[in-house]
Amino acid sequence: MLFGASGEPTIENGARTGNVAFIVGRVGVVVVETGVSYKHGEEIIAAVANVTDRPIKLAIITHPVQEFLFGAAAFQARGIPVLMHRRAAELMASRCEICRRNLIRLLGEDAMAGTRIVKPDRLIERGETLTLTGRKLRLIATAWSSAPGALAVFDETSSTLIAGDMALVERVPDVRDADHKGWLTALDLLKRTRCKHVIPGHGRAGSCAGIDSFAGYLLALDAHVGALLKAGVGLAELSSKNALPQFAAWDNYDVQHAQNAQRVYLRREADLLGTDRAKRALSPTKSNQLSK
Repeated sequence: MLFGASGEPTIENGARTGNVAFIVGRVGVVVVETGVSYKHGEEIIAAVANVTDRPIKLAIITHPVQEFLFGAAAFQARGIPVLMHRRAAELMASRCEICRRNLIRLLGEDAMAGTRIVKPDRLIERGETLTLTGRKLRLIATAWSSAPGALAVFDETSSTLIAGDMALVERVPDVRDADHKGWLTALDLLKRTRCKHVIPGHGRAGSCAGIDSFAGYLLALDAHVGALLKAGVGLAELSSKNALPQFAAWDNYDVQHAQNAQRVYLRREADLLGTDRAKRALSPTKSNQLSK
């Protein structure tokens, strides 16, 4: 595992805030996440070469986020194929050029030289098992959980789950691209692997026993915001009432939790408004009732 920097992307940390993992098999290597730039991708390839002389057979991008995907061009330049879920690749293509421009503004042209959005060499839509390195790796694919087309990789030999952002270790996630029900279903799938170790896309590694507490944050966030909405709390009041003290010591809580609460509030509000409109459309009007 190559640890990403903590905190938000800055010039000082080079926006290298995502973790990278790689698995060395009998005849080759699989790398999971490719870094935030072409230059970062090259450095990841060099780091693998410091560990083994076996060739990198495949690079996997688990989520369509900038710190995971922009190094992919460096892998393709060396003939290494890149794999993504089809839905994640579609989201990447639709929005990540804006991310690239923002990174250029933050880091400068030199740091981002050669960086581009790639077209993945392999697209998948469901889970499968990889054996191309002589080591059995299970791809866990979801249509929409922590993001559309999120992936996780399970290495059976070491009982290690490389989870991307599908499961973090005592760290508050970003729910921007998430589907709440799909995410909880995905976490159940991860638990069924009976993994021992988890390497997340951000933050520290840990034990798979922590998946339950991570799911607990998602459940508590949804329940608390739902209760506030039901009680008539407006969006302007939300910031003073959204606290979840039981998770306040988690990494990223101060930065991310308030944004998560706002996003869940707006989604739930939209669902309620949509439900009310649907009920009105299905209900007979007073005049129709009289005519009957």
